[in-house]
Amino acid sequence: MDGARDRRDSQAETEATTDRPQLTVRGLTKQFGDAFEVSDVDLSVGRDEIVALLGPSGCGKTTCLRCIAGVETPDDGEIIIDGERVFGANTSKPPERRDAGMVYQDYAIWPHKTVYENVVFPLHHADHDVPRDEYGARVASVLELMKIPELRDSPATELSGGEQQRTALARSLVHDPGLLLLDEPLSNLDRELRKHMRYELQRLQHELGVSILYVTHDQEEAFYLADRVLVMNDGRVVERGTPRELYQRPSTPFTRGFIGVRNRFRGSVEQVDGERLVRTNLVTFPLANADCVADADLDGDVVCFLRPDDVTVGQFAGKTDGRLELTGTVVAAGLLGDSYEVTVGFDGEDTQLVVHTEHYRDFDRGDEIRVQFQPKQLQVYAAENR
Repeated sequence: MDGARDRRDSQAETEATTDRPQLTVRGLTKQFGDAFEVSDVDLSVGRDEIVALLGPSGCGKTTCLRCIAGVETPDDGEIIIDGERVFGANTSKPPERRDAGMVYQDYAIWPHKTVYENVVFPLHHADHDVPRDEYGARVASVLELMKIPELRDSPATELSGGEQQRTALARSLVHDPGLLLLDEPLSNLDRELRKHMRYELQRLQHELGVSILYVTHDQEEAFYLADRVLVMNDGRVVERGTPRELYQRPSTPFTRGFIGVRNRFRGSVEQVDGERLVRTNLVTFPLANADCVADADLDGDVVCFLRPDDVTVGQFAGKTDGRLELTGTVVAAGLLGDSYEVTVGFDGEDTQLVVHTEHYRDFDRGDEIRVQFQPKQLQVYAAENR
């Protein structure tokens, strides 16, 4: 696809002074009767950038993607791709007239066609600059890029899951779009193949310079691939930032609870002898000693989060050095990837703590266990229901 790359390099030189995003979405709204709404979504994807839309199932991220692709019609808003308005102000261009390629969650490979017939399809139907007599060479080039040239004449019914995904990616790239829309593209692959394809997607993005909007519910995928992450919930973007920002110190309790494995428990801030204390059913600690997120004047009901990796297991002989120490009972224990996970329960309490330790420990259900952690490891947010 050297010709495509040359064309994009030429465009980049022409557009360097404009520095406009590849994709801009403003005020995107979509209502499905009374059941669901995507409300006032703003987002952008820069040139040569990967942006992830991350959120739980049913939060609206796929609806946003389908509106951008043109297979759903928004009720309101504006969509601009490569400087051209494709929706808004009495404009609504069909999918084939938008400078975008899309890979669906189920890949949408036609079973009655060969790999070549699947991949060449956009060249027959989408707007592009590829001469008809170069279709074969373009398909060969993109199949080589996806490392499946030998599958050119294979029936789609004979493809493995990974081969179907590569075929779908080849089809989305064959007409050289400036924007690639990916809807949970790795969810149907096994764990090892997902890890490999994450690397492959990153390689493709760097080689082609294509901008990518990536929809996923998997934070590991989003944080590995994306330059920026937008967190969605109930049809809205609730937070945005770099993977590091969102992982280390998100500004909302929803994001903190959704991203990563976190212990979560509720409490309240009380004034005692001029000091603000956080009182929970497990521990009480000075608010000043914790990580109070986004509200220095926090008061009333709060929610606290604690990473399993920040909890230490062992006998401490009373030398806590300001740490909070608890004695509980092992509810469950076992290997989890490279760590050992222990779930600890406490008499008379519904709250449990999940603890990760690097070393294998032979715990049985019902064993007494002592754990401790520093108050500064607790992240404290205002409760969402206040």
